[in-house]
Amino acid sequence: MSPQGTLLNCDEAVQFIQRVPDEVTKTRVNMALVHVVKTAHLEKRDRPRADFDMLFFVRSLKDFFAEHDVLARTLEGEKVGAWLEEA
Repeated sequence: MSPQGTLLNCDEAVQFIQRVPDEVTKTRVNMALVHVVKTAHLEKRDRPRADFDMLFFVRSLKDFFAEHDVLARTLEGEKVGAWLEEA
């Protein structure tokens, strides 16, 4: 058994991204997916230590990246909905 996990549901994740209607959100999710695959699979660094469900990952990213206004405010430096308190 390998100490690294397997990237699961990759084809389903790509198909999900292709169906995202908003082009900006679709691009952001696709960029994040490519980064994870490149890092874990092609460069073979920082690989997951357990199986990683790519479909779950892109679904979560789609919801996150669809919040264009929140992302824009965050990029401007505003703290929006922080879970962690500053130390």
